[in-house]
Amino acid sequence: MIELYDDPAQMEPLVIDKSRPVYNSLIGLAHDLSEASACLDAALNPATAKSLSELVSGMNCYYSNLIEGHHTLPIDIDQALFEVKDKADQKELQSLAFAHIEADRWARSQSLTKDTLLPFLLEVHRRFCAHLPADLLKLKDGSLMEAGKFRERDVSVGIHVAPKADTLSRFLDRYAAVYGLQLERAAKDGIGKLDAILASFVAHHRLAWIHPFLDGNGRVARIAIDAMLRACGVNGAGLWSMSRGFAKTADDYKGKLAGADQPRQGALDGRGNLSEKKRAEFCSYAMQTAIDQAGFMSRMFALDNLKFRAENYFRKVRFDLKPESAHLFVHAFSMGEFERMEASRITGLPERTSRDVLSALLQEGFLVSDSPRGKVRVGFPMHVLGSLLPNLYPAGDLDSDPEALKRQVRANRSDTMARQLEARKKGSLSKPEP
Repeated sequence: MIELYDDPAQMEPLVIDKSRPVYNSLIGLAHDLSEASACLDAALNPATAKSLSELVSGMNCYYSNLIEGHHTLPIDIDQALFEVKDKADQKELQSLAFAHIEADRWARSQSLTKDTLLPFLLEVHRRFCAHLPADLLKLKDGSLMEAGKFRERDVSVGIHVAPKADTLSRFLDRYAAVYGLQLERAAKDGIGKLDAILASFVAHHRLAWIHPFLDGNGRVARIAIDAMLRACGVNGAGLWSMSRGFAKTADDYKGKLAGADQPRQGALDGRGNLSEKKRAEFCSYAMQTAIDQAGFMSRMFALDNLKFRAENYFRKVRFDLKPESAHLFVHAFSMGEFERMEASRITGLPERTSRDVLSALLQEGFLVSDSPRGKVRVGFPMHVLGSLLPNLYPAGDLDSDPEALKRQVRANRSDTMARQLEARKKGSLSKPEP
């Protein structure tokens, strides 16, 4: 008979002490990750970063679901992103894409401490499950998963047997106390920040090891590591995707997570119950993956690279749009935003022609605005990513039905503009007479 874990000491060590031989190399990777992420943050205008973070939110959804074996189509992600931003009543919206994006969006607004860490996990799970279709809530035994509730029965994942359900609260309390303290140390910067970054990756494994929910643990854990890294001052603007890196190396991700489940392998393998060597291998892999993703996005959004792709796209691919469209797109990207009346100056076209170019770009999502007459900033419509931002998604998925994606984008933009116009009309009618 398999003995279940029933004492939090059995998941020690939860942090990597500076006295351990592996510490210096791992802290070096934490420093490199902090630097790579900060360089990307500094390179982009805040308004451009806002649009990019929406794109990355969709990437998180796509790749996190892919890790779990669910192939979410880009057109579904684009629709889910639109619904999260623009639908007033979300209670009836149910889809895997919407569920993940809505949970991730909420998580980005939260601050993590030792007191909020466990409520955070519960709420992410609740929000994710609340928008899932009924068939995705069904467990293998035919029962339905309860949203936002820690499990009350024993489970195993592969060869790993998770802690006993009746002792789960003790494991979770220990998890929150240790990692909550690490996140508080991150605010002091310096070595405390680097320790907290490293601890965030250990925490990702330990949460998967605890397996607090009957299902949905992987997605919750990936949303949680993003939130922990933000609390450490890493990827605060959400400009690169940890889930993309994990999905691109899915076999390594799953293998090294499983490897870190192993018990201590002899006297030289750390001081706790679980293997220090395997835990260090997971953290090294995960931090290097994160560094690669931050670097990939930095190269993708380097101004010269983006300008080259934009100019070629509007000259050689989109014959229906004027080549001067590239000037507006690149100007919005580099400057963050601009007034609509500047379109003629930026393009060098007559005022009426430039207005038509601007309108076409807004209609298709190359440019976006928060109001019908407000400033415009750069947008990243899903159906053009294969050309303008190659390799963010697999080419086959983006190219599967570009016309359907294009129609969806235009329909969404038209819907948004119509509702904004209606709101303006109601606002003007409700004003008291002078």
